[in-house]
Amino acid sequence: MPAIISERAWGGSLAADSINLFRRLSASASRGAARYIPTRRCMMRNKRPIVSFTFDDVPDTAFTNGSAILDRYGVKGTFYVAPGILGQADEHWRVLDREQLKELASRGHEIGCHTYSHVKVQTLCAERMAEENRRSVEALTEICGPLKFENFAYPFGVVSMPRKLQLQQQFTSCRGIYSGINSGIIDLSLLRSVELYDRTLSPEQMREVFDQTERMNGWLVLYSHDVADPPSWIGCTPKLMEMAVAEAKARGFDCVPVSEALGLIGADKTETA
Repeated sequence: MPAIISERAWGGSLAADSINLFRRLSASASRGAARYIPTRRCMMRNKRPIVSFTFDDVPDTAFTNGSAILDRYGVKGTFYVAPGILGQADEHWRVLDREQLKELASRGHEIGCHTYSHVKVQTLCAERMAEENRRSVEALTEICGPLKFENFAYPFGVVSMPRKLQLQQQFTSCRGIYSGINSGIIDLSLLRSVELYDRTLSPEQMREVFDQTERMNGWLVLYSHDVADPPSWIGCTPKLMEMAVAEAKARGFDCVPVSEALGLIGADKTETA
């Protein structure tokens, strides 16, 4: 005999579905608002085009291969670290460990924040977001010393308007994964970036991106994860990495970490929502 669903149960199911739909729509609207509404405007005042090489999560090959390539060219990068996952391994890579992170900082590369436990900020309430940031800065300070950890990258590129507004109170810049070159009036709380992935950026496409940056007198923020041969689907080979660094240097771009680029564009003169 088929089960009989009561009107109360049916109504409860509809209510639950409606609530879930409302939550999904609200999350989508929040992501859209965060993406398209600038909340920390800055008019760029750089004299020359800029390129910053950045790395998310920091697999060990970003340390062994990526930072070594930068060092050979006298370039410093920005490495966004989630200290709660240091040394952990998955199917793609192993994250650098504490000693490697300490050495990376000692060689003058910038260490940026990426939450403590590598969590999507949109899933966090204000209190949990503050706790993630506190634990992150404390752990990075314990490992690297009393440096300034002033720049942030959204894990997985996921952003919401409430967390964006919260994070801009603590960090000078927050970098996303929405593709583009920063130029003119930019949003420091959601910096545009371009994937440095073999999967999506051929040498020809890379040169076109550099051409566009030059025409716009822009700030190109390249980002990758691992630097390996073969790379993961969100990484690059050492060959592509070196090609990008050599291209930027040959064109006379200012090749600097995010912290220095902010000084070059005059980020102290901002308009906050």
